[in-house]
Amino acid sequence: MVTGVDDVGLENCIYCGACFRYCSLNAYKELDGMELKALVAAVARIARRGFRPEKDMQVKELLDRCTLQGDCDRVCPAMVRPFLRNKAAKKKIEEAGVCD
Repeated sequence: MVTGVDDVGLENCIYCGACFRYCSLNAYKELDGMELKALVAAVARIARRGFRPEKDMQVKELLDRCTLQGDCDRVCPAMVRPFLRNKAAKKKIEEAGVCD
């Protein structure tokens, strides 16, 4: 059973951005100037280390588009669990007390 961010396989991530590029909701066609690689790295960092409101608000706004459908897991070439990474990052943001 997958229980946390350690089970996501973040160490295998190649930061290709397929998880966001192929989102079934097409929520990531526009990234407000952020590159996919930077978005993947930032979400992974938030999932691991926590949310920093002073630096991560753009990432939070982009991650808010994720509705946790899980389609990203099927397209990941590195077998990372992007769905769980995103879920863990969203939890860290919530724990930081940041509301919409």
